[in-house]
Amino acid sequence: MSSNAAQCRAPKRSPSRRKLDEETLASLCKALAHPARVKLLNYLADYGTCYFGKLTDILPLAPSTISQHVSVLKEAGLILGSDDNTRTCYCVNAERLDELKELIAAL
Repeated sequence: MSSNAAQCRAPKRSPSRRKLDEETLASLCKALAHPARVKLLNYLADYGTCYFGKLTDILPLAPSTISQHVSVLKEAGLILGSDDNTRTCYCVNAERLDELKELIAAL
């Protein structure tokens, strides 16, 4: 047996693991498929909440591009936004992020 074949063993799976929801996992992974979106989510996870203007400070991208990335994360439910008259404050949706972690663990 070649050394590559020895590395390709079936992983041991716990019988009590969560059933994998492939559609949801694929949707969430697609939302994180760009490094800018990963950076935005990571920033919000580290700092809690921030206004859109602060997000433009952490990425070297045009505000319109950042806005598109924020929209993708919001549509996936990974971040939440609340309006404060003239500004929007963003934060991580902890429940949805936990769901993503559980789905990845179910692989």
